Amino acid sequence: MAENSEESRQKVTLICSRNTVDGAYPPLILALQAARKGADVPIFFTFMGLLVVRRGGARKIKFHPPGLMGVIPGMTALATKMMLKMAADRAQVPPPAELMQMCRYEGVKLRACLMTMQMMGLTGKDMVEGVEVIDAEGYMQMALESRLNLFI
Repeated sequence: MAENSEESRQKVTLICSRNTVDGAYPPLILALQAARKGADVPIFFTFMGLLVVRRGGARKIKFHPPGLMGVIPGMTALATKMMLKMAADRAQVPPPAELMQMCRYEGVKLRACLMTMQMMGLTGKDMVEGVEVIDAEGYMQMALESRLNLFI
C-alpha cells in the first residue's frame, strides 16, 4: 500500500458551528494546515456555521465584540473590519472566503449538516460549489475514523 494512499492517511475531523470571525477562522486554518501535512480533512458545518458554506456566506462573517461593546450601534461592523485587517496585516491570514478557497484547493472536504439545512429551509443549491450534505450518522462515521476530532 502506498504511503499516501487514502487508507493510510491520518484523518482529522473539524466542526464549525458559528459564522463569526472567531468561529470560522480556527477550523479553516487548522484544516488547511492538516491537509498540508497530508491528512484527510473534512469540516462539518452545522447550526450557524452552516452559513459559512452558504453561497456568499463566507464574505458576510462578522466579529461580535463581547460585553457592552457589542451592543453599541456600528461596533460589530467596525470590529469586523479591524479583526480582518489585523488577521491580514499581522498574521498574513486572508479573509475567510479566500481561506475557504485555499482549503478546497488543498483537498479539505466541506460537509454541510442535513438537519440544519432542513431546519433553515436550505438545499444543496444554496451551498458553495463542492459542499457535500451529510446527516449525523455520516458525520459520526467520519469522526469515528478520525485520529483527531475538534468542535470549534
